[in-house]
Amino acid sequence: MPSRRIVPAAVLLGLFVLGMAGAAFVVNARRLTAEIEATFHTRSELLAKFVVLRRDQVTVMRNLLLGDYARQQVPDAAALRVIQHPDKNLWEVEPTGDRVAGRATGSGPLDPETLRELDGAFAMAPQIEATLQLNQEVIWLYYVSSRNFIFIAPGVGVEQFHFTPEIYERGYWKLALPEADPERKMILQGPVEDLAGKGRILTFSQPVYDQDRFLGVVAMDLGLGTMRKLMTFGSAVGETVMFTGGHQLITQSDTEIVTWPEPPVTLGLLDWREDQNGDLWLSSSAVDRELWLLHRVRRGELFWATVRESAPEWVLLALLTVLASISWRLRIALAAMRQVVRVDPLTRTLNRRGFYESTEGVLSVARRKTLCPVVLIMDIDHFKKINDSHGHGVGDSVLRDVGKHLLAALRPSDLVCRWGGEEFVVVLVVDRADQALAAAERLRHEAQRARIASDHGTVTLSGGLVIIGGDEAIDAAIKRADALLYDAKRRGRNQIVSDLASSRTPLPAEA
Repeated sequence: MPSRRIVPAAVLLGLFVLGMAGAAFVVNARRLTAEIEATFHTRSELLAKFVVLRRDQVTVMRNLLLGDYARQQVPDAAALRVIQHPDKNLWEVEPTGDRVAGRATGSGPLDPETLRELDGAFAMAPQIEATLQLNQEVIWLYYVSSRNFIFIAPGVGVEQFHFTPEIYERGYWKLALPEADPERKMILQGPVEDLAGKGRILTFSQPVYDQDRFLGVVAMDLGLGTMRKLMTFGSAVGETVMFTGGHQLITQSDTEIVTWPEPPVTLGLLDWREDQNGDLWLSSSAVDRELWLLHRVRRGELFWATVRESAPEWVLLALLTVLASISWRLRIALAAMRQVVRVDPLTRTLNRRGFYESTEGVLSVARRKTLCPVVLIMDIDHFKKINDSHGHGVGDSVLRDVGKHLLAALRPSDLVCRWGGEEFVVVLVVDRADQALAAAERLRHEAQRARIASDHGTVTLSGGLVIIGGDEAIDAAIKRADALLYDAKRRGRNQIVSDLASSRTPLPAEA
């Protein structure tokens, strides 16, 4: 019985553990996904604020330039220091006095219109100085004029950098021309290599107009360090990258900038999209149609991260499973040991210890329900002859067969015990004393279905039957029944002898 019960119990335990492990995996997957979304949302907000601030700084520079230019005053020649470089066909100009934030170089004529624009460029000094002082990621601030000059801050010597016509081939200039940017909006361009060797930069540029006349471009060059730091703020599975309008993917690595065929952008901030490689993406627009912040979770990365995250729960479940299995097996082992101690190993009926432990319960029920308990002791007829003629193996087979049939015929309230050798003691509970003999005969006939294995010979039993008296001990009742058993054998065997006619008073009901 224990071995049969352990199979469904083990299956249920296994299903429970699998269910708990699956639930832990789902919970952790949802939690990691929520962490990714929350971290990406924070990163996108930080990047958006960073970009807005830099764009505003460029706009302030443009407004300062136009404000000074609109005064239509040509600066006094004494306010400018001009250096000619005939060998380079180049001039260099910087302001005298306090407004020294940068310098200009050019190859065009220094006529009044050029001087007006230069004076406007020098008017950007307060904003330029504050920006350079407070923002380490700003590499260059400059104004490129259509009149063949550039004003740049911080100022550098002409040997390091100066105006050349090739500047007009740069993306920030070509994209800001009236035909390319009729809406006069700010342009993001890059990342590109800085002409002065400062590494890869992103450029924010804004066209400058005097009413409808295009003057030039105000621009800011940014290093990628701060933006990369914003891309790594917090902790989440996967990698946050930036995607530019030039289809360039800027990763957290200082060296990796790759071209991407199309932006894997989504409609909403927390909408997931899967690309052709099976990677999952979140996206947020920092500059409309020009710069996106994206978060990439490579195929299988979230799964394995969830596995790692679920490992402690799985280990705990495994330990609990082992403990539960050990506990269950101990319980089964104890039950089996208890059965060994209480059950006769040959016939599977109770042994004397099991019989005595169970009898009190049966008698207690009989008292409560005012029933009639009886003791039947039976003996296999001529059992010694069976052993002598067929061998002890056949004799043991007969005993097993008798025990099997007796157990099959018992009611839940009855007990059967192998008393010793070929003797069996049965305790029966009947409603009335006159039913006892019929119940005993039924059991005897069931037991006589046993057969001798070698020749299929029949087996008969003899028995003695008594009613247990109200104050009688079980051993005393068995002793009386045993005397009647011997009387049955003297009368020719294959019968039950009882003393029901002169029986003692049945057990009284319990108070």
